[in-house]
Amino acid sequence: MSATRTAGQRQPVRAPGGGALPAAGEGPPDTNHAGYQRRLLVDLYRRGAVPPLLSLLCACGLLGLIWPSLSWQAAGVWLTVHGLISVGRLMLVWRFNRERVVEARLAQWRGYYVNAALVAGLAWGIGSVLLVAAASHVQQLLTWVVLCAAVLVEFAALARLGRAFAWLLIAALVGPLALSLLGPQPLPAAAGGLLLLALSSALAGAQLHRTYIDGLQLQLEFARLARFDQLTGLANRRHFDETLAGEWQRALRLRSEVALVIFDVDEFKRYNDHYGHPGGDACLRRLASAARELVHRHGDLVVRLGGEEFGVLLPLTPASGASAVADLLRQAIEGLRLPHAPGATHPVVTISAGVVSLRPDSGVHPEELVKAADAALYQAKGAGRNCVITAPAVEQASPVARRLREVLS
Repeated sequence: MSATRTAGQRQPVRAPGGGALPAAGEGPPDTNHAGYQRRLLVDLYRRGAVPPLLSLLCACGLLGLIWPSLSWQAAGVWLTVHGLISVGRLMLVWRFNRERVVEARLAQWRGYYVNAALVAGLAWGIGSVLLVAAASHVQQLLTWVVLCAAVLVEFAALARLGRAFAWLLIAALVGPLALSLLGPQPLPAAAGGLLLLALSSALAGAQLHRTYIDGLQLQLEFARLARFDQLTGLANRRHFDETLAGEWQRALRLRSEVALVIFDVDEFKRYNDHYGHPGGDACLRRLASAARELVHRHGDLVVRLGGEEFGVLLPLTPASGASAVADLLRQAIEGLRLPHAPGATHPVVTISAGVVSLRPDSGVHPEELVKAADAALYQAKGAGRNCVITAPAVEQASPVARRLREVLS
């Protein structure tokens, strides 16, 4: 039996918005590569102002230590170069934190940060050699100590990226190593110290990288478990509530509709009693998979509300379009031909669905959408199951309009 019905009037069946059929159930966010990269970059840029400031402080500190042997010109160039690099890096961090970065540019922003740090490393490596090439052993040693401090300033951020910190070590230490070994005043002990620093820092960076990645993966997994149903892989009620609140505000700004379909399995208790909980779980997974395949428009959300009850949130969709989606879902699930328990009204598993589409206003809350769709679902159950009931438009206006209708009726 049957198809789309309306409580009070029949709605035309057509595709939502005249376009492709909707969707959600995209897979848990932040578990894919883009989500992982975004989280990593957010952590990187959130503390991104500290390294350039500390690097500039080290540059000023080095001048204070070796000032007697420097000319005004050399000191001015040194401070100007490091000042410009630090300001550029700070502006990069400021811009990232202000923009809404799209997934396509994640690698680009990562490259910006790494390249800026490498430029700072080259400035330290080349500049420090030029400053103290003809200086005394003591001044060279003091310079290498400050250089090591400037390199380690970048450790916490760049080591998380893996090889980036190794490239910084190369950029910053190759020049000083060459000067210590091949310069007019060789310092083999200093070269050995720089090599030891490079090796130990690289090993520590690799360990930090692994530890950070493991911790980030755990955080993302916990976030996924908090927002997605473990049995079906669909969004859970918490994710639904958050998404509904956001879509409600968007529809309020755009003066458009938000539609919701709530459906559940007809006589699921009878099915569960006959096939057992494993069979019931398998049935719910099949239904979730069918809904996920059918609802695929970007922005739509398929959710398991609890038990055998599911929902489909359809932003920017009129009632007629949502009814069309609901009836296609009904047909698709009936088409699975899953045998029902003996004595059930229908020989195969079917669903009943309630549909509502509201245009938000200041007097309506998101909960009204859920209540109206739930009420329509109960009407579908009373109408014989395996059907779709769409709430009439008069009930979708506002609480005031609904109360007025109740009084007049």
